[in-house]
Amino acid sequence: MRALKMLSGNPRPIENPVWLDRVVDVLSDGPGIWYPLVKRGTYVQEGMKIGFVTDYFGKVTLEVRAPISGVIFHVNAVPSLKKGDNIADIGAIAAHAP
Repeated sequence: MRALKMLSGNPRPIENPVWLDRVVDVLSDGPGIWYPLVKRGTYVQEGMKIGFVTDYFGKVTLEVRAPISGVIFHVNAVPSLKKGDNIADIGAIAAHAP
């Protein structure tokens, strides 16, 4: 916004930018209660457990794992799920700048 003169002062370059390739949605396989184990901004590795889903009686029905390595953009804050609901979004880190 400083480069567009919308804020006062000179723009500063970002020292260590993170370039993202794509965003992958993590979807629920069925109904239940969602318990996240990560927060927005967490870096995850492929296969890392990011949360779990229980049935309505507390029995774990699904361990949710990251399908790719990247950074968590969004984690569903509403505990109730139905099949196909978005659980999280993960941004894949690009190998190099575009």
